[in-house]
Amino acid sequence: MAVAVLLINLVGTAFFTTTLCYYYGNWRKQHKVTTLIASVSWWLPALILTLLPVDIASAYFRSCTLSEQSVSDNFSVPLDNTPCRAPFFYAEHTVFLVLWHIVYWSSQFLTWLLIPLMRSYTRAGDFTPLAKLRSALRDNIFYYSSYLLIFIVALMYLIMTQAISFDLRYLKVLLITTSNTWGLFLVVIFLGYGLVEVPRSLWTAGNPVASLQRAYFQLSKRNMELVDEEERLTEIVLQVDRIQLLLSTNHPLQPYVQIVSKRAHLPPENPVPNPESERRGGVRIDELDDPIDLSTLSLSQLARVHRSLKSTQHRRNRARALYEEAVKHALWIEDVNAFRAKRRPVSAFLQDYHGTVLHKCASKWSSCLLLVQWYWRCYLRMWLLRVLAIVLSLLSLIMVWSECTFSVRTPTLSLVALLLKAEAKERDYFLLELSSFLTLGYLSFAVFYTVFRLRIFNFYRLVGSHHTDEHSLLFCGALLCRLTPSLCLNFLGLAHLDSHLSQTTLIVPRAVSKTLDALADSMTGATKVGQVFISSSNFSVESSYTQFMGHLDMIPFIANGFNIYFPILVLLLCLLTYFRFGSRVLHQLGVEQLIETPGYGTDRSGQSVNSLADDAIQDGRLLLRKERMTMFRNSRSYASDADSDSEQKFPNLLEHYLRTKTQQSPDRVRLLQSKKETPSPTFRTVSIPVEDFDLISHQSTSVPVEYSEDDVQREFSLHTNSGLERYPRW
Repeated sequence: MAVAVLLINLVGTAFFTTTLCYYYGNWRKQHKVTTLIASVSWWLPALILTLLPVDIASAYFRSCTLSEQSVSDNFSVPLDNTPCRAPFFYAEHTVFLVLWHIVYWSSQFLTWLLIPLMRSYTRAGDFTPLAKLRSALRDNIFYYSSYLLIFIVALMYLIMTQAISFDLRYLKVLLITTSNTWGLFLVVIFLGYGLVEVPRSLWTAGNPVASLQRAYFQLSKRNMELVDEEERLTEIVLQVDRIQLLLSTNHPLQPYVQIVSKRAHLPPENPVPNPESERRGGVRIDELDDPIDLSTLSLSQLARVHRSLKSTQHRRNRARALYEEAVKHALWIEDVNAFRAKRRPVSAFLQDYHGTVLHKCASKWSSCLLLVQWYWRCYLRMWLLRVLAIVLSLLSLIMVWSECTFSVRTPTLSLVALLLKAEAKERDYFLLELSSFLTLGYLSFAVFYTVFRLRIFNFYRLVGSHHTDEHSLLFCGALLCRLTPSLCLNFLGLAHLDSHLSQTTLIVPRAVSKTLDALADSMTGATKVGQVFISSSNFSVESSYTQFMGHLDMIPFIANGFNIYFPILVLLLCLLTYFRFGSRVLHQLGVEQLIETPGYGTDRSGQSVNSLADDAIQDGRLLLRKERMTMFRNSRSYASDADSDSEQKFPNLLEHYLRTKTQQSPDRVRLLQSKKETPSPTFRTVSIPVEDFDLISHQSTSVPVEYSEDDVQREFSLHTNSGLERYPRW
């Protein structure tokens, strides 16, 4: 059975992580060794997370057999008629010890040695593999030296204080303990964010009004990022052109300059003309801010230019992909809000957002399926997200409570420990494995949700649809290998499967202690024979993972303070995340942030004073209107083609909407009219029917707008090109 468990985990986790790594990475352009290392660094943590519940159930089964033998030696009457049956997924203690040695040390080798080298190697701008390797070693000298110095200082301190003896066994435990301490510190930070943000993101996704405002806000930010990256790339390309133009043809660096120039003029992926970058493209070579002195040009300087060019090109492509994704998402949310307001199925919406599968259904079933999908997309999906957000909020509260009370062993206050002990009492090991997997899965999802949303100065970022660079994939793999062992050790502490972490550190009143102890015994199974009580808590349950990893009380300051300050820090970070402390600080510093807390950013009269966020939302609206107009014009320009319907992104919805509502929907056009672009002095006031055309919500406070009839007709003119150049593509 142990071989079957191992094979199932190996194949299942390998398939899942490989698919996930393929979704984020670009295997066609990445180095094969980098792809292999990134896939393995994502696979090993998944293997640990799926095998640990089996280890826990196996540990409880071994404890059950030991307690049964102990009772049979002391009592002639059996205390329990239920025998100890092995779990469905079961493996021996020695198998897990060998497995944890291989998986743990492999992951540590990746996260501390191999991945840092590969990250520097992939970012290097040198022109030969040997030169890239030298640059990678040079970049990591300080990294390795600092960690080695810290470890030597800690080791000398522990030896001088006689906390440990200079022994190979203690040295191994010290290495594991120091690595886990750093990992637990990161786990606390990521848990404090993820336990709050995961339910809140689902709740926001179930709110159409908040989703639309956030979609506008994100679209504006993505556009600014795209403009900035286009400007940076233009400057670097001009710098490369200057070097190529002024460098003599017989210069020894000319072959390397040709390599850089060839890369600089590669065609962009999915080019989208941008007016800001086009205007920047008119800059002359002699107007560069920081030109390179060609008299002192060296191979190392050219390698730095090449390195900067590679990273900037990737960031530009990534910004473009994010912008296109933001456009699609905003279009979807806006259309859902528009057709929700009608409160009846609309043929245009059903025809556009139904998917290709329903085309193959019979005609009598197709209309029913379209109707069901309309209700699902407009109503049921949002309510389901809200219900799921409430369930996960309760689960987050349980996790926070368990984090704050897991150090109290008697009485048992950790809800996770109570749940697992109650299932162990019933000897339902399959349910025990399932509960452990779900609980550990939610904790890991909260931590990894933070990892996947982490963004460090636009340098590290995970973007789907094959737009994540090699450096970000490796950095994520290193974080996963570093966090997963510490997260599992934290979960074992919550479940009271680490005896050193489960010591009583808080003083509980005697009366309260007796009541809670009686309740805990009723749930965990104290058995009475005559006047003798035998509690299952008397038998120490410790998994193979804990025995291999050791305990966190080797270093004195961890043993004396970790059990108290660790849960307090989790609770504090959750509160800071709930009240959006970081966003408020950035907002006060002038960085635009969308803070959806009721009452924040408004004055006493209820008017918004958050001008930065409001401006970003209005910019997002404007951008989306321009994108709609561009898509509509493209669809009309290819209307004569017989295959145009399969090439358009949103043909049926946009054509139906703009063909039938042109004269009635100034909301589609009003944000296109800027103050500088309104030449006609003739205006009229139009009231917009909220139920049909207000795409924000039925609670919108927007007032009737003024617009020029001539400009509107020019915008929607399908047979002239007079108005096409006034609103270029973004």
